[in-house]
Amino acid sequence: MAEWHNYYNLLELTQEATLEDIRNRYRYLKNLYGGDSIEIRALGDEFSQELRADYLRRLDEAFEALNALPEKNKAIATLPVKDLDDDLRHWIAQIECFTGASLKGVRERMQVDLKEIFAVTRIQPHFLDDIEQEVFESFSAEVYLRSYLIEYARFFSLDTQRVLGDYLPRYRAGRSDADS
Repeated sequence: MAEWHNYYNLLELTQEATLEDIRNRYRYLKNLYGGDSIEIRALGDEFSQELRADYLRRLDEAFEALNALPEKNKAIATLPVKDLDDDLRHWIAQIECFTGASLKGVRERMQVDLKEIFAVTRIQPHFLDDIEQEVFESFSAEVYLRSYLIEYARFFSLDTQRVLGDYLPRYRAGRSDADS
């Protein structure tokens, strides 16, 4: 049982976590440590490529083991699977500019609730809603909005640079209009 406990610890979850919790956390950690995120760059030499590769290997092992638990698989039968099918990928590719409305459209098309995003990213639902509604006054510092947009984009497997490139100029323009 200690082995299972280690798997839950690696995924930063309790043993009461559902299979959906396990899958969401695994996807989040895989995105965080698998790419070239700001968080990883900030660690510099403290988290070498070898350490990262070992962590990702152990993360995969933990996910496979916990995903195979029979008691976890019983509960998942009623949970919807949110994969990007070809139609959805094509629809997303057709988005000309990632505005708050288009981000909301992606979320709604994937049938994801703001609480589901919160469960993985820990971004409060009111901030997620403010991003979608483009309530720019809610974000006094661009750095917060930027990090929220990165997590939002990662959650939906969107191109983070494109989302930032489309959304942040709108934020800056909205903020400068408010300051005038």
